Amino acid sequence: MAEEIQVTQTLDTKGLSCPIPILKTKRAMDAMAKDQVLKVLTTDPGSQKDMPAWANRTGNVLLKVEENPGVFTFYIRKAG
Repeated sequence: MAEEIQVTQTLDTKGLSCPIPILKTKRAMDAMAKDQVLKVLTTDPGSQKDMPAWANRTGNVLLKVEENPGVFTFYIRKAG
């Protein structure tokens, strides 16, 4: 069985367009401690490319991506 991701905080950016979900994600991550996990919900299709690129660029770890009808969910672990 897969290890369950322990979410520290959930950020709902549904209905917002690029670049707002990324900006809100950055702000939330900046306030978190190392190894905490942010769960981001978004309806922006561009986030499928933007979130992994942002996580890679900032050194944070994209743990998991879920795609449900109309909603993308990203689990991002704060890097040290």
